[in-house]
Amino acid sequence: MSVAFCKYRASPVPLRITLCPLILRETQEPMSSKKMKRSIEVDTLRGIACVLLVLFHVVGDTPSVGLRIPEGHWLQVVNEALAYVRMPLFSFISGYVYGFRPYQGSPLGFIKGKVRRLLLPLITVGTLFALIQAITPGTNAAVDHWWLLHIEPVGHFWFLEALFIVFLMVLLLEHLGALATGAGFTAVWIVSAMMFIYLHPPNYFAARGAVYLLPFFLGGLACKRFEIGTAAARLLAAAVFIGAATVVMSFPLISGQGGSLPALALGISGVFLLLRSGWRSENLAYVGSFSFAIYLLHVFFTAASRIFFQKFGITDTYVLLMLGVAFGVGGPIVSALVIGRYQGLNLWLLGSNAKIKATAA
Repeated sequence: MSVAFCKYRASPVPLRITLCPLILRETQEPMSSKKMKRSIEVDTLRGIACVLLVLFHVVGDTPSVGLRIPEGHWLQVVNEALAYVRMPLFSFISGYVYGFRPYQGSPLGFIKGKVRRLLLPLITVGTLFALIQAITPGTNAAVDHWWLLHIEPVGHFWFLEALFIVFLMVLLLEHLGALATGAGFTAVWIVSAMMFIYLHPPNYFAARGAVYLLPFFLGGLACKRFEIGTAAARLLAAAVFIGAATVVMSFPLISGQGGSLPALALGISGVFLLLRSGWRSENLAYVGSFSFAIYLLHVFFTAASRIFFQKFGITDTYVLLMLGVAFGVGGPIVSALVIGRYQGLNLWLLGSNAKIKATAA
């Protein structure tokens, strides 16, 4: 078996493992329309999102985690700035791809699929991560209240919980027909934007994260459902992006990454422009086709590579950065290819009920 990063196939093949909360293909459910083909543009964006996420955890969001880079270092500045588009991009594409296979009127089946796809990996991989983090010397954090495990989100696994809540909200909105027309959709999006800015619930089961993700998810869905992407729309988005970026840079204290209108405007316009840019990269698309596995598993490899190489005397920040990103992307891909060959492991660890046979690329 070989793994070729330079080779991408737009149509599904045995090597491809659809492993992403951005895809959420429920293989056991019948499709009412033709099977959705892979899009190299969308997979390219998934690849970008994965690289940004891995980079974030390698660098660390504060000087006390990750590579422990001092405050004000350009890597810390860039890492913080990318937060305006990093998770919004994941959520936006989730909504966009959901638009290909929206809720079809079977609430129990819909919820069952999301429980399997999102909550099952949360319980298995998320709990394993918490345990390893607790017993491994050199890790940056540990669970404080084990009796609240996953009620209080663990690390980056908050996204799975938050996205599950978003899907429940979308299920209700679809059932009520609130997203069927442009006017109704606009009204719902405005409410979600107001929640983003003003609502700050306790973060049990990632409720705060769900409020954060919802307007971006709905934005992606709107792009697909109403085919938003004209030249005028792109021009308006570019103007909003420039204006919001100017405000964020000029008034950083009132334009935090979450809970402010400039942050929302910057995120929604930025990811919209990325989506409609038509950017195609076979390498990034290949990475993006494993995005769920990368999201779930990358932290095991980024932390392990940092601890391992530092033990052997490698301390250069940029060498550790490149090694961390390489292991954080490559490790989960190899893991997904192995896990995908065993139906039980694939179900319990990656939320997929399909047995995938890896073939030479």
